Amino acid sequence: MAYGKVRNILKPLGDVPARIYPIEINATDARAAILTVPIDFNAGDELDAELVKKLHDDFNEAIDEGRTYPQEDIMDVESYKAYFMSYDLVLGFLLTRAQLENIHSSSVNVPSLGAPLTSSQLSSIKIGTSKIRAFSQAGEKNINLPNQSDTYAFAYYIKPNYPGRSSHLCNGGFVVPSSTRGLGLGRIAARSFCFYGPAVGYRGSVFNLVYASNEASVRLWTKLGFTNVGRIPEAGRLKKAEGDGQEYVDAWVVHGDFRKIGYKDREEQGGVGCIRA
Repeated sequence: MAYGKVRNILKPLGDVPARIYPIEINATDARAAILTVPIDFNAGDELDAELVKKLHDDFNEAIDEGRTYPQEDIMDVESYKAYFMSYDLVLGFLLTRAQLENIHSSSVNVPSLGAPLTSSQLSSIKIGTSKIRAFSQAGEKNINLPNQSDTYAFAYYIKPNYPGRSSHLCNGGFVVPSSTRGLGLGRIAARSFCFYGPAVGYRGSVFNLVYASNEASVRLWTKLGFTNVGRIPEAGRLKKAEGDGQEYVDAWVVHGDFRKIGYKDREEQGGVGCIRA
């Protein structure tokens, strides 16, 4: 389990921006893009009870599936908050094409690595009744994103993987609910992690258990430049993908160096670039 406190690490981007990403697989007018919103609980961000319940239910569904997380027991809401909502959280919300066009000048030219939203664009968005600092001042042309299952698309936490002197390496835990699978959202979440991980102050990332049976995830992280640094034999006692019963599955330890694979916005060029510092 990821643990520990981050010390002497500053968020280099200050107020980390919300971003938009195009949906590139099975996009429709009703599901055209993803809005990613960074949540900083230590800075006072809050989510309303309806959204917390949805996040909690979806995480328990992932536990019950028994294929991606090591936890076996269903979590109560307080245990879930302590595990998933204790540091930084990134939420993905579905945008319609009309909503996307309202906050971005060209809905067809959103880069695959995402584009940040300006303060004025942020001010036009309201996420239910959530008390999120960046969205406290609603503009005249308000885009309302209620906390419903057809709006929330994915979530992941970012927190230190080790304590103290190794807390500059983070860990991420991802959930794409069954209601939004098939849209390539795992790829969007992973790409955004390569932005938000360094943006909130980490030099790199370690995933302790990427089960070898999760072939799509293994391929995705490899494609993004992460490295499989070790294989743990029979690390997971997982439910079989088909049929009853369980099986022992190997797991990869996966490392990513954000100085090589991390991204930041290049405002003067209107795009993103690789972090090389």
